[in-house]
Amino acid sequence: MRCPSTYARQSRALEVPMTPMIDVVFMLMIFFVWTSTFQIPEFILPSSLLNDLQGTGQPPEPDPEVLDLEQVVVRLLASEGQPVRWLINDAPVASLDVVRQRLLVLAAIRTDLPVIVDADDIVPLGSVIDVYDAARVAGFEQVQFAVAQ
Repeated sequence: MRCPSTYARQSRALEVPMTPMIDVVFMLMIFFVWTSTFQIPEFILPSSLLNDLQGTGQPPEPDPEVLDLEQVVVRLLASEGQPVRWLINDAPVASLDVVRQRLLVLAAIRTDLPVIVDADDIVPLGSVIDVYDAARVAGFEQVQFAVAQ
């Protein structure tokens, strides 16, 4: 009588049952769908917090000359050993906080105005970025940098 060979059993193709793998994939898919959120992130939603600039709850009254503006030019001037000075449309501004406040007031009236940041060569980059950030936070859609010709 002949003994069964183990070689015959090993020569068959190895079959992997697919049903448990498909079950695991569906379980993972259900887990990820249940744990995900389908809400709009809060930072995208519009906010009216910036409209309360004067504490009255009303947006500021638009100036007729602000309505006629074609662009807002913020110049940063500096000289050796002197601090940075700011000009908004050729009007001197005392500090960066005042620049932020004026940009907020202008943005409450018109956000479609282009803001042009024009800095001298020796102005520190941090000051330029502060003005750029202030314009973006105010809500202006176009913030551009002036270049020397």
